[in-house]
Amino acid sequence: MTEMWFINSFHLQILVIELIFCLRLRRREPFWLRFVPAAALYLCLPLLIPGSYFAPFLTLGWFTFGFMLFLVLSGLLMGFCFRMNVRQVVFYCCVSHTLQHLVHCSYRISERVLHLSFAWSQTLQLIYLCAACLFVWCQLRERFGVSETVDVHGAPLAGFAVVSTLIVYVLSYWTTSREAETVGVLAFDAFTCLLLLFILMDLFRIRKAERDQLIMQRMLRQEQEQHAMSKATVEVINRKCHDLRHQIAALRNMNREQREQSIAELEDAVLIYDHFPKSGNPDVDIILAEKSLLAERENISIRSVVDGAGFAFMRVEDLYSLLGNALDNAIESTRQEENEARRVITLSAAARDSFFCVHLENPCAKEPLFMDGVPVTSKQDRDYHGYGVRSMRYLCEKYGGVFTVGWEDQVFSVDMLFPRRERAAAEPPAPQN
Repeated sequence: MTEMWFINSFHLQILVIELIFCLRLRRREPFWLRFVPAAALYLCLPLLIPGSYFAPFLTLGWFTFGFMLFLVLSGLLMGFCFRMNVRQVVFYCCVSHTLQHLVHCSYRISERVLHLSFAWSQTLQLIYLCAACLFVWCQLRERFGVSETVDVHGAPLAGFAVVSTLIVYVLSYWTTSREAETVGVLAFDAFTCLLLLFILMDLFRIRKAERDQLIMQRMLRQEQEQHAMSKATVEVINRKCHDLRHQIAALRNMNREQREQSIAELEDAVLIYDHFPKSGNPDVDIILAEKSLLAERENISIRSVVDGAGFAFMRVEDLYSLLGNALDNAIESTRQEENEARRVITLSAAARDSFFCVHLENPCAKEPLFMDGVPVTSKQDRDYHGYGVRSMRYLCEKYGGVFTVGWEDQVFSVDMLFPRRERAAAEPPAPQN
Protein backbone atom coordinates (compact mmCIF):
# COMPACT_ATOMS: atom_id res chain seq x y z
CA MET A 1 0.00 0.00 0.00
CA THR A 2 2.83 2.40 0.87
CA GLU A 3 4.51 1.71 -2.47
CA MET A 4 1.28 2.49 -4.34
CA TRP A 5 0.88 5.74 -2.40
CA PHE A 6 4.44 6.78 -3.26
CA ILE A 7 3.90 6.09 -6.97
CA ASN A 8 0.77 8.25 -6.95
CA SER A 9 2.21 10.95 -4.70
CA PHE A 10 1.87 14.57 -5.77
CA HIS A 11 5.55 15.34 -6.21
CA LEU A 12 6.22 12.25 -8.31
CA GLN A 13 3.26 12.90 -10.60
CA ILE A 14 4.38 16.50 -11.08
CA LEU A 15 7.89 15.35 -11.97
CA VAL A 16 6.63 12.83 -14.54
CA ILE A 17 4.37 15.36 -16.26
CA GLU A 18 7.09 18.00 -16.38
CA LEU A 19 9.46 15.49 -17.96
CA ILE A 20 6.93 15.02 -20.78
CA PHE A 21 7.41 18.69 -21.63
CA CYS A 22 11.13 18.98 -20.92
CA LEU A 23 12.34 15.89 -22.79
CA ARG A 24 11.92 17.99 -25.93
CA LEU A 25 14.43 20.56 -24.66
CA ARG A 26 18.22 20.57 -24.89
CA ARG A 27 19.90 19.02 -21.88
CA ARG A 28 22.53 20.57 -19.68
CA GLU A 29 25.70 18.50 -19.66
CA PRO A 30 26.58 16.28 -17.92
CA PHE A 31 22.86 15.51 -17.88
CA TRP A 32 22.78 12.23 -15.99
CA LEU A 33 25.22 13.46 -13.35
CA ARG A 34 22.82 16.34 -12.78
CA PHE A 35 19.50 14.54 -13.06
CA VAL A 36 20.03 11.31 -11.10
CA PRO A 37 21.23 12.76 -7.75
CA ALA A 38 18.91 15.79 -7.96
CA ALA A 39 15.85 13.65 -8.79
CA ALA A 40 16.73 11.14 -6.06
CA LEU A 41 16.93 13.90 -3.46
CA TYR A 42 13.68 15.42 -4.69
CA LEU A 43 11.80 12.09 -4.59
CA CYS A 44 13.04 11.22 -1.12
CA LEU A 45 12.43 14.65 0.37
CA PRO A 46 8.79 14.03 1.44
CA LEU A 47 9.94 10.93 3.33
CA LEU A 48 12.67 12.89 5.10
CA ILE A 49 10.45 15.80 6.23
CA PRO A 50 8.31 15.01 9.29
CA GLY A 51 4.71 15.52 8.23
CA SER A 52 5.64 15.58 4.54
CA TYR A 53 3.37 18.06 2.72
CA PHE A 54 1.71 19.05 6.03
CA ALA A 55 4.85 19.79 8.07
CA PRO A 56 4.21 22.39 10.80
CA PHE A 57 6.57 24.93 9.26
CA LEU A 58 4.65 24.63 5.95
CA THR A 59 1.18 25.06 7.47
CA LEU A 60 -0.64 28.30 8.16
CA GLY A 61 -4.05 27.65 9.74
CA TRP A 62 -6.07 25.52 7.32
CA PHE A 63 -3.66 26.23 4.46
CA THR A 64 -0.43 24.38 3.62
CA PHE A 65 2.38 25.48 1.37
CA GLY A 66 3.72 21.94 1.12
CA PHE A 67 2.38 21.10 -2.32
CA MET A 68 3.43 24.48 -3.68
CA LEU A 69 6.92 23.97 -2.25
CA PHE A 70 7.40 20.72 -4.14
CA LEU A 71 5.99 22.29 -7.29
CA VAL A 72 8.66 25.00 -7.07
CA LEU A 73 11.38 22.43 -6.32
CA SER A 74 10.36 20.38 -9.35
CA GLY A 75 10.70 23.48 -11.51
CA LEU A 76 14.17 24.15 -10.13
CA LEU A 77 15.09 20.54 -10.87
CA MET A 78 13.97 20.87 -14.50
CA GLY A 79 15.82 24.16 -14.89
CA PHE A 80 18.95 22.56 -13.44
CA CYS A 81 18.86 19.67 -15.94
CA PHE A 82 17.42 21.27 -19.10
CA ARG A 83 18.20 24.45 -21.00
CA MET A 84 15.21 26.77 -20.63
CA ASN A 85 14.47 30.27 -19.46
CA VAL A 86 12.59 31.28 -16.31
CA ARG A 87 9.29 31.79 -18.16
CA GLN A 88 9.44 28.25 -19.53
CA VAL A 89 10.12 26.84 -16.06
CA VAL A 90 7.16 28.74 -14.60
CA PHE A 91 4.87 27.86 -17.49
CA TYR A 92 5.67 24.13 -17.50
CA CYS A 93 5.23 23.92 -13.71
CA CYS A 94 1.83 25.58 -13.88
CA VAL A 95 0.56 23.44 -16.75
CA SER A 96 1.84 20.30 -15.02
CA HIS A 97 0.03 21.25 -11.81
CA THR A 98 -3.24 21.81 -13.68
CA LEU A 99 -2.96 18.45 -15.41
CA GLN A 100 -2.03 16.67 -12.18
CA HIS A 101 -5.02 18.20 -10.42
CA LEU A 102 -7.28 17.02 -13.26
CA VAL A 103 -5.98 13.48 -12.73
CA HIS A 104 -6.57 13.80 -8.98
CA CYS A 105 -10.17 15.00 -9.41
CA SER A 106 -10.93 12.29 -11.98
CA TYR A 107 -9.74 9.48 -9.76
CA ARG A 108 -11.59 10.92 -6.74
CA ILE A 109 -14.82 11.03 -8.74
CA SER A 110 -14.36 7.41 -9.86
CA GLU A 111 -13.55 6.36 -6.30
CA ARG A 112 -16.76 7.86 -4.92
CA VAL A 113 -19.08 6.79 -7.74
CA LEU A 114 -17.75 3.23 -8.02
CA HIS A 115 -17.02 2.79 -4.28
CA LEU A 116 -13.53 1.50 -5.01
CA SER A 117 -11.13 0.15 -2.44
CA PHE A 118 -7.87 1.96 -1.75
CA ALA A 119 -5.82 -0.38 -3.96
CA TRP A 120 -8.21 -0.12 -6.90
CA SER A 121 -8.51 3.66 -6.59
CA GLN A 122 -4.72 4.05 -6.58
CA THR A 123 -4.44 1.78 -9.60
CA LEU A 124 -7.07 3.81 -11.41
CA GLN A 125 -5.21 7.01 -10.56
CA LEU A 126 -2.05 5.58 -12.10
CA ILE A 127 -4.00 4.70 -15.26
CA TYR A 128 -5.42 8.22 -15.45
CA LEU A 129 -1.91 9.67 -15.07
CA CYS A 130 -0.54 7.54 -17.92
CA ALA A 131 -3.47 8.51 -20.14
CA ALA A 132 -2.97 12.19 -19.36
CA CYS A 133 0.76 12.02 -20.14
CA LEU A 134 0.07 10.20 -23.41
CA PHE A 135 -2.52 12.82 -24.36
CA VAL A 136 -0.11 15.70 -23.70
CA TRP A 137 2.71 14.02 -25.61
CA CYS A 138 0.46 13.40 -28.64
CA GLN A 139 -0.79 17.00 -28.53
CA LEU A 140 2.73 18.39 -28.42
CA ARG A 141 3.86 16.12 -31.24
CA GLU A 142 0.88 17.03 -33.41
CA ARG A 143 1.11 20.79 -32.84
CA PHE A 144 4.87 21.27 -32.67
CA GLY A 145 6.51 18.35 -34.45
CA VAL A 146 9.02 15.91 -33.06
CA SER A 147 11.62 18.23 -31.60
CA GLU A 148 10.18 21.74 -31.72
CA THR A 149 9.73 23.40 -28.36
CA VAL A 150 7.13 25.83 -27.09
CA ASP A 151 8.41 29.38 -26.91
CA VAL A 152 7.26 31.24 -23.79
CA HIS A 153 8.68 34.70 -24.41
CA GLY A 154 5.59 36.71 -23.53
CA ALA A 155 4.87 37.62 -19.93
CA PRO A 156 1.05 37.34 -20.41
CA LEU A 157 1.31 33.64 -21.24
CA ALA A 158 3.37 32.80 -18.16
CA GLY A 159 1.30 35.20 -16.02
CA PHE A 160 -1.97 33.57 -16.99
CA ALA A 161 -0.53 30.16 -16.15
CA VAL A 162 0.58 31.37 -12.70
CA VAL A 163 -2.77 32.97 -11.86
CA SER A 164 -4.74 29.92 -12.99
CA THR A 165 -2.49 27.64 -10.93
CA LEU A 166 -2.93 29.72 -7.77
CA ILE A 167 -6.71 29.77 -8.21
CA VAL A 168 -6.89 26.00 -8.68
CA TYR A 169 -4.52 25.37 -5.76
CA VAL A 170 -6.21 27.65 -3.22
CA LEU A 171 -9.81 26.83 -4.08
CA SER A 172 -9.26 23.08 -4.28
CA TYR A 173 -7.50 23.00 -0.92
CA TRP A 174 -10.21 25.18 0.61
CA THR A 175 -12.81 22.69 -0.60
CA THR A 176 -10.86 19.76 0.80
CA SER A 177 -10.17 21.24 4.22
CA ARG A 178 -13.17 23.51 4.90
CA GLU A 179 -16.14 22.15 2.95
CA ALA A 180 -17.62 18.84 1.86
CA GLU A 181 -15.85 17.27 -1.10
CA THR A 182 -18.82 16.05 -3.13
CA VAL A 183 -18.91 14.50 -6.58
CA GLY A 184 -20.41 17.70 -7.96
CA VAL A 185 -17.64 19.86 -6.54
CA LEU A 186 -15.01 17.47 -7.86
CA ALA A 187 -16.65 17.38 -11.30
CA PHE A 188 -16.71 21.18 -11.47
CA ASP A 189 -13.08 21.26 -10.35
CA ALA A 190 -12.11 18.77 -13.05
CA PHE A 191 -14.07 20.72 -15.67
CA THR A 192 -12.23 23.92 -14.68
CA CYS A 193 -8.85 22.22 -15.04
CA LEU A 194 -9.85 20.76 -18.40
CA LEU A 195 -10.98 24.17 -19.61
CA LEU A 196 -7.71 25.76 -18.48
CA LEU A 197 -5.72 23.10 -20.30
CA PHE A 198 -7.59 23.72 -23.54
CA ILE A 199 -7.02 27.46 -23.14
CA LEU A 200 -3.31 26.90 -22.60
CA MET A 201 -3.11 24.56 -25.60
CA ASP A 202 -4.82 27.25 -27.67
CA LEU A 203 -2.24 29.74 -26.43
CA PHE A 204 0.38 27.28 -27.69
CA ARG A 205 -1.24 27.47 -31.12
CA ILE A 206 -1.38 31.27 -31.00
CA ARG A 207 2.28 31.42 -30.04
CA LYS A 208 3.18 29.17 -32.99
CA ALA A 209 1.15 31.36 -35.35
CA GLU A 210 2.98 34.44 -34.05
CA ARG A 211 6.29 32.75 -34.69
CA ASP A 212 5.25 31.81 -38.22
CA GLN A 213 4.30 35.44 -38.81
CA LEU A 214 7.70 36.59 -37.57
CA ILE A 215 9.36 34.18 -39.99
CA MET A 216 7.32 35.60 -42.85
CA GLN A 217 8.35 39.11 -41.82
CA ARG A 218 11.93 37.90 -41.74
CA MET A 219 11.60 36.54 -45.28
CA LEU A 220 10.03 39.76 -46.57
CA ARG A 221 12.78 41.80 -44.99
CA GLN A 222 15.35 39.49 -46.48
CA GLU A 223 13.86 40.04 -49.94
CA GLN A 224 14.32 43.77 -49.43
CA GLU A 225 17.94 43.21 -48.39
CA GLN A 226 18.46 41.06 -51.47
CA HIS A 227 18.13 44.16 -53.67
CA ALA A 228 20.91 45.85 -51.70
CA MET A 229 23.11 42.76 -51.93
CA SER A 230 22.46 42.44 -55.65
CA LYS A 231 23.46 46.07 -56.07
CA ALA A 232 26.69 45.35 -54.22
CA THR A 233 27.28 42.36 -56.50
CA VAL A 234 26.80 44.50 -59.60
CA GLU A 235 29.27 47.02 -58.18
CA VAL A 236 31.85 44.25 -57.81
CA ILE A 237 31.33 43.19 -61.44
CA ASN A 238 31.40 46.79 -62.70
CA ARG A 239 34.61 47.48 -60.82
CA LYS A 240 36.27 44.43 -62.30
CA CYS A 241 35.08 45.31 -65.81
CA HIS A 242 36.32 48.87 -65.36
CA ASP A 243 39.72 47.59 -64.26
CA LEU A 244 39.84 45.16 -67.20
CA ARG A 245 39.10 47.93 -69.69
CA HIS A 246 41.95 50.11 -68.43
CA GLN A 247 44.36 47.21 -68.17
CA ILE A 248 43.62 46.10 -71.76
CA ALA A 249 44.19 49.65 -72.99
CA ALA A 250 47.46 49.83 -71.09
CA LEU A 251 48.75 46.62 -72.69
CA ARG A 252 49.42 48.48 -75.95
CA ASN A 253 52.07 50.66 -74.33
CA MET A 254 53.86 48.00 -72.29
CA ASN A 255 57.03 46.08 -72.94
CA ARG A 256 57.00 42.31 -73.00
CA GLU A 257 57.78 41.80 -69.30
CA GLN A 258 55.12 44.27 -68.16
CA ARG A 259 52.64 42.75 -70.61
CA GLU A 260 53.15 39.26 -69.19
CA GLN A 261 52.63 40.54 -65.66
CA SER A 262 49.45 42.36 -66.66
CA ILE A 263 48.11 39.29 -68.43
CA ALA A 264 48.66 37.26 -65.25
CA GLU A 265 46.71 39.89 -63.27
CA LEU A 266 43.90 39.73 -65.82
CA GLU A 267 43.74 35.97 -65.45
CA ASP A 268 43.43 36.35 -61.69
CA ALA A 269 40.71 38.96 -62.13
CA VAL A 270 38.51 36.70 -64.26
CA LEU A 271 39.29 33.57 -62.24
CA ILE A 272 36.28 34.13 -60.01
CA TYR A 273 33.93 33.74 -62.97
CA ASP A 274 35.52 30.42 -63.93
CA HIS A 275 34.94 29.23 -60.38
CA PHE A 276 31.23 30.03 -60.30
CA PRO A 277 29.46 26.88 -59.11
CA LYS A 278 27.57 24.55 -61.39
CA SER A 279 25.62 22.42 -58.93
CA GLY A 280 22.90 21.13 -61.24
CA ASN A 281 20.32 23.51 -59.78
CA PRO A 282 20.20 27.03 -61.28
CA ASP A 283 18.67 28.52 -58.13
CA VAL A 284 21.45 27.09 -55.97
CA ASP A 285 24.02 28.35 -58.51
CA ILE A 286 22.64 31.91 -58.26
CA ILE A 287 22.75 31.85 -54.47
CA LEU A 288 26.30 30.51 -54.34
CA ALA A 289 27.51 32.88 -57.04
CA GLU A 290 26.07 35.94 -55.32
CA LYS A 291 27.37 34.98 -51.89
CA SER A 292 30.79 34.13 -53.37
CA LEU A 293 31.07 37.63 -54.82
CA LEU A 294 30.05 39.19 -51.52
CA ALA A 295 32.55 37.00 -49.65
CA GLU A 296 35.28 37.90 -52.16
CA ARG A 297 34.87 41.57 -51.25
CA GLU A 298 35.76 40.60 -47.64
CA ASN A 299 38.73 38.43 -48.71
CA ILE A 300 36.73 35.34 -47.75
CA SER A 301 36.74 32.14 -49.79
CA ILE A 302 33.67 29.90 -50.12
CA ARG A 303 34.50 26.32 -51.02
CA SER A 304 31.44 24.35 -51.99
CA VAL A 305 30.73 20.82 -53.12
CA VAL A 306 26.98 20.85 -53.63
CA ASP A 307 24.61 18.47 -55.36
CA GLY A 308 22.03 21.11 -56.24
CA ALA A 309 19.61 18.54 -57.63
CA GLY A 310 19.08 17.29 -54.11
CA PHE A 311 17.27 20.54 -53.25
CA ALA A 312 14.57 19.88 -55.84
CA PHE A 313 12.01 19.15 -53.12
CA MET A 314 12.29 22.67 -51.67
CA ARG A 315 10.46 25.78 -52.80
CA VAL A 316 12.69 28.44 -54.35
CA GLU A 317 11.87 31.09 -51.73
CA ASP A 318 12.56 28.60 -48.93
CA LEU A 319 15.81 27.55 -50.59
CA TYR A 320 17.02 31.13 -50.88
CA SER A 321 16.09 31.89 -47.27
CA LEU A 322 17.76 28.73 -45.97
CA LEU A 323 21.06 28.85 -47.86
CA GLY A 324 21.12 32.66 -47.94
CA ASN A 325 20.76 32.88 -44.18
CA ALA A 326 23.37 30.18 -43.60
CA LEU A 327 25.97 31.83 -45.87
CA ASP A 328 25.20 35.35 -44.61
CA ASN A 329 25.76 34.22 -41.03
CA ALA A 330 28.96 32.41 -42.03
CA ILE A 331 30.31 35.49 -43.85
CA GLU A 332 29.42 37.70 -40.89
CA SER A 333 31.30 35.39 -38.51
CA THR A 334 34.30 34.84 -40.79
CA ARG A 335 34.67 38.60 -41.25
CA GLN A 336 35.89 38.73 -37.64
CA GLU A 337 38.70 36.24 -38.31
CA GLU A 338 42.09 38.00 -38.41
CA ASN A 339 44.08 35.06 -39.76
CA GLU A 340 43.80 35.29 -43.55
CA ALA A 341 44.51 31.57 -43.97
CA ARG A 342 41.41 30.69 -41.93
CA ARG A 343 38.99 32.99 -43.75
CA VAL A 344 37.39 30.03 -45.52
CA ILE A 345 33.78 28.84 -45.53
CA THR A 346 33.07 25.25 -46.57
CA LEU A 347 29.67 24.05 -47.76
CA SER A 348 28.75 20.53 -48.77
CA ALA A 349 25.42 19.02 -49.76
CA ALA A 350 25.00 15.44 -50.93
CA ALA A 351 22.75 12.43 -50.66
CA ARG A 352 23.73 9.76 -48.17
CA ASP A 353 21.64 6.61 -48.00
CA SER A 354 18.05 7.75 -47.46
CA PHE A 355 18.95 11.31 -46.42
CA PHE A 356 20.11 14.52 -48.06
CA CYS A 357 22.80 16.08 -45.87
CA VAL A 358 23.88 19.72 -45.80
CA HIS A 359 26.97 20.72 -43.82
CA LEU A 360 28.46 24.21 -43.44
CA GLU A 361 31.54 25.29 -41.47
CA ASN A 362 33.12 28.65 -40.80
CA PRO A 363 35.82 29.88 -38.40
CA CYS A 364 34.59 31.25 -35.09
CA ALA A 365 37.23 32.11 -32.52
CA LYS A 366 34.87 32.54 -29.56
CA GLU A 367 32.34 29.93 -28.53
CA PRO A 368 28.85 31.42 -28.97
CA LEU A 369 26.24 31.35 -26.25
CA PHE A 370 23.51 28.86 -27.11
CA MET A 371 19.90 29.19 -26.02
CA ASP A 372 17.18 26.72 -27.02
CA GLY A 373 19.54 25.04 -29.47
CA VAL A 374 20.51 28.18 -31.42
CA PRO A 375 23.31 30.71 -30.89
CA VAL A 376 22.40 34.04 -29.31
CA THR A 377 23.18 36.87 -31.71
CA SER A 378 25.82 39.42 -30.81
CA LYS A 379 24.10 42.15 -32.79
CA GLN A 380 22.17 45.04 -31.31
CA ASP A 381 18.94 44.20 -33.14
CA ARG A 382 18.33 40.92 -31.33
CA ASP A 383 14.62 40.72 -32.19
CA TYR A 384 15.45 40.62 -35.90
CA HIS A 385 18.92 39.13 -36.30
CA GLY A 386 18.43 36.50 -33.61
CA TYR A 387 15.56 35.09 -35.62
CA GLY A 388 17.70 34.17 -38.64
CA VAL A 389 18.90 30.83 -37.27
CA ARG A 390 15.44 30.12 -35.86
CA SER A 391 13.92 30.63 -39.30
CA MET A 392 16.50 28.21 -40.73
CA ARG A 393 15.51 25.60 -38.15
CA TYR A 394 11.85 26.22 -38.89
CA LEU A 395 12.36 25.76 -42.64
CA CYS A 396 14.41 22.63 -42.05
CA GLU A 397 11.72 21.08 -39.86
CA LYS A 398 9.06 22.24 -42.33
CA TYR A 399 10.46 19.68 -44.78
CA GLY A 400 10.77 16.97 -42.13
CA GLY A 401 14.45 17.60 -41.54
CA VAL A 402 16.67 17.87 -38.47
CA PHE A 403 18.64 21.06 -37.80
CA THR A 404 21.66 21.19 -35.48
CA VAL A 405 24.42 23.69 -34.83
CA GLY A 406 27.65 23.25 -32.90
CA TRP A 407 31.04 24.73 -32.04
CA GLU A 408 34.32 22.90 -31.58
CA ASP A 409 37.99 23.84 -31.97
CA GLN A 410 37.10 27.41 -33.05
CA VAL A 411 34.87 26.14 -35.84
CA PHE A 412 31.14 26.78 -36.01
CA SER A 413 29.11 24.19 -37.90
CA VAL A 414 25.56 23.88 -39.21
CA ASP A 415 24.08 20.50 -40.15
CA MET A 416 20.75 19.88 -41.86
CA LEU A 417 19.46 16.39 -42.50
CA PHE A 418 16.48 15.91 -44.84
CA PRO A 419 14.70 12.67 -45.69
CA ARG A 420 15.17 12.01 -49.40
CA ARG A 421 12.13 12.29 -51.63
CA GLU A 422 11.51 11.14 -55.14
CA ARG A 423 12.54 13.91 -57.47
CA ALA A 424 9.67 13.15 -59.79
CA ALA A 425 7.24 14.03 -57.05
CA ALA A 426 8.96 17.31 -56.32
CA GLU A 427 9.32 18.81 -59.80
CA PRO A 428 7.45 18.58 -63.10
CA PRO A 429 8.71 16.13 -65.74
CA ALA A 430 11.27 17.39 -68.21
CA PRO A 431 9.90 18.31 -71.66
CA GLN A 432 10.32 15.73 -74.37
CA ASN A 433 12.28 16.68 -77.48
